[in-house]
Amino acid sequence: MQLFFYVLLIMMLVLWIERPGAFISNSLIIRKNPGEELEDWLKKFHWQHRQDLNVSGQLPRYKFYSEVTEVLLNLARKLGGNYQESLLFLREGLQLDRQFEKKIKEALLGMWLQMGFMMLLTWVFIIGALHLVEVKMKPLNLFLIFAWQILGFVFLPFISSFLRKRYFADIGKLWKILFILKSMVKVPLSRTEVLSLAGVGELALIKQKSLLTIVTKLREICQKCLKMGTSYEEEVTYLMDELRFQEKWHFELFEKKLTAVKLGLLSLFFLPSYLAFIFLLLGDLITLM
Repeated sequence: MQLFFYVLLIMMLVLWIERPGAFISNSLIIRKNPGEELEDWLKKFHWQHRQDLNVSGQLPRYKFYSEVTEVLLNLARKLGGNYQESLLFLREGLQLDRQFEKKIKEALLGMWLQMGFMMLLTWVFIIGALHLVEVKMKPLNLFLIFAWQILGFVFLPFISSFLRKRYFADIGKLWKILFILKSMVKVPLSRTEVLSLAGVGELALIKQKSLLTIVTKLREICQKCLKMGTSYEEEVTYLMDELRFQEKWHFELFEKKLTAVKLGLLSLFFLPSYLAFIFLLLGDLITLM
């Protein structure tokens, strides 16, 4: 019965990660449903139907992509023009982002499953050992072992959330600025207004050292654009390719950190649980003797 319970627990955990809304809201792992909904909206959107431009406040919320889409829709209402090409470009970026999020999700899922499998093996051993030696251990001791393992599961979402913010929060800010700049290359606005809408001033908030080179280059491009009035399209495209490379590198660092966290959690919460049971079991056997 206990074995069935823990197998069911792991199955529910997998389902919770794959479908966050199945049981309770999973806010620590980015859901893919809003991204899919936004992508579907962009696919179905017909630029000829001007009345559709009034639904900007009803867009599915997914990262900064919804905000960029609303910026384009607002410009279309105020200035007119066709921004279909910009929306297509935005949709391509959205598809790449969803693939990237899928990789992160798979890495986290593997970590959850390994910890769950370790917990399952521990309790199979505990239950089997208790039946073999026919010793009744205090329920409080078993509860403490179980609670210590659950504490390891509780720590994981907070650690993974912290690592996500550390490695990807500033990258998201840069993507937002670059996507808006790229989408507004042919907009009939002054360069000052374009840079203001793109939120170039937020570059000062980006402190991650590995991204400072891109931030410096983007500042130089914006200053050159203001002084000379030249096009920035080619330079921004190059920076987007460079940022994509940085994002992949950050993902590799994220994976390595997750591996270290996994080993730490297994060593701190799961291996000691196994050893604690052995120690308590031997104590009870000595008492009986």
